[in-house]
Amino acid sequence: MARTYNCGVGAVLVVDKEFARQVLIDVQREEEAWVIGEVVPCSKDSCRVDIKNLMEAFQRKDLQLKHYVPEQTNGLQGPLTKGKVRVAVLISGTGTNLEALITSTKSPDSAAYIALVISNKSGVGGLQKAERAGIPTVVIDHKQYSSRGEFDKAMDKVLEEFSIEFVCLAGFMRILSGPFVKKWEGKILNVHPSLLPSFKGANAHKLVLEAGVRLTGCTVHFVAEEVDAGAIVFQEAVPVELGDTEETLSERVKKAEHRAFPAALQLVASGAVKLGPEGKLCWSMKK
Repeated sequence: MARTYNCGVGAVLVVDKEFARQVLIDVQREEEAWVIGEVVPCSKDSCRVDIKNLMEAFQRKDLQLKHYVPEQTNGLQGPLTKGKVRVAVLISGTGTNLEALITSTKSPDSAAYIALVISNKSGVGGLQKAERAGIPTVVIDHKQYSSRGEFDKAMDKVLEEFSIEFVCLAGFMRILSGPFVKKWEGKILNVHPSLLPSFKGANAHKLVLEAGVRLTGCTVHFVAEEVDAGAIVFQEAVPVELGDTEETLSERVKKAEHRAFPAALQLVASGAVKLGPEGKLCWSMKK
């Protein structure tokens, strides 16, 4: 099969290993490209081409890939994604924040574009939103892995294969392992449904209502090893109204999230803000 089917490979570039990642990123701004192997010395009795794990890859059930080629172009200028930061969005459900990010990054003024959506669950609404937008999707079933670390390694491999430069957590219901967070430090954003550092954790709206505060909101922050503790990039306040339930408050906060998350991503992707020493924000004075 490998002799007769080219697996979609139209051309091959052989580059110095030191520059491989940067070349891949540059090519992917205009074309679909992958790292498919490496050139090594050939011993006398070995095959000149060695394809590893071909049948295993076809038989894997934990990873599902759907790829759609975006139709958006701007004529002689090339794809609208040229020069933009490649972002992956991690989801576990309906993907309402994903939809807001997709909409915002379609703007010519956006410094980012969504190059990949990963879900740990198949068949969720967020995958359908991504597919309709022409964004590649990958399902990595966390139940197929023995630990968080192993799952994160599989996810990291996919992110590398797509040359992802930044990651957004949009309703991703998995706690990331320490090594993964450390590797991607300063390159992961999460949105939390309260004004951090108040009301951390999974039951933010319940805690807000129990505390009787009159103001809550959402926070977009860099991801740190401690949950909901990373440097704050953007916040939007939301009033708590009389008679609010967890459901009504959640709906109002979600609308704020749909504005705050794209705004935070633009700040980071444009270089206006980055994570500096000791986990503190560094703001650029450039206009």
